[in-house]
Amino acid sequence: MPLTRILVVVDPTADAQPAFERALDSARETGAAIHIYCCVNEASGFPDLDAANAELQPKLESLTQRAVAAGHNSTNALEWAPDWATQAVAAAARCGASMIFKNSVDHSTVDREKRRTSDWTLLRMAPCPVLMVKNFHDWQHRRVLAAVNPASTEHTHIKLDHQVTALAQQFAATYGSDAHFVTAFQDLNHQPDAGAIAKNCGVEEQHVHLRQGKAADVIRDVAEELDVDLIIVGTVGRDGIKGRVVGNTCERLLDQTRSDLLVIN
Repeated sequence: MPLTRILVVVDPTADAQPAFERALDSARETGAAIHIYCCVNEASGFPDLDAANAELQPKLESLTQRAVAAGHNSTNALEWAPDWATQAVAAAARCGASMIFKNSVDHSTVDREKRRTSDWTLLRMAPCPVLMVKNFHDWQHRRVLAAVNPASTEHTHIKLDHQVTALAQQFAATYGSDAHFVTAFQDLNHQPDAGAIAKNCGVEEQHVHLRQGKAADVIRDVAEELDVDLIIVGTVGRDGIKGRVVGNTCERLLDQTRSDLLVIN
């Protein structure tokens, strides 16, 4: 899964753009092109697209020029749509993005329960992995934590585990990172085999972390203990209650960890 083109979702309401800063770092390591994308509507504080163009296009051009000056192929686009997340999904497909980078904004549990957030829509519908970037900081520890589920016998989950593992290994190789893997389980009588997981993931057994509990809680706790820079999780897009549970797991990680979160759908 080579990183060749990054679509950066720019927040039109914010001055700081952590996702863009992370994209610059990633392009430096991988040579990826950067497509800077912004979608606005009345909720963004603009009466129409012309007003948004007047204020935001200079900012987009400034970011584009920074990327070009750093030696990266870079383009930008500004669109008007009622639902920015759905529009961003379409933009990623149009430009052939291999990954989407977006600022991560914390929400309270009450806010998450009240309504389905745009982040939830983006994470479920994106045609490529989505990196949710916390307040920009160097990945100083060079430590990645990937969540795997070796107990599943469903073909979709097995395939997803392989993708998560491969991406963790790729990040470790590209960024000189230390890869760790975490598995949450419920039944103490059927505890996963750490040695088998280590062999499948290509790491030493001490880099495999097994914990009893709910997935989001286990991943959060291990990430905090290891002080990881990046968490990688996989989701299976579903409708209804199961889909909501998947969304809740990712959103809880976004709100309860300090690490960047990479989601593979």
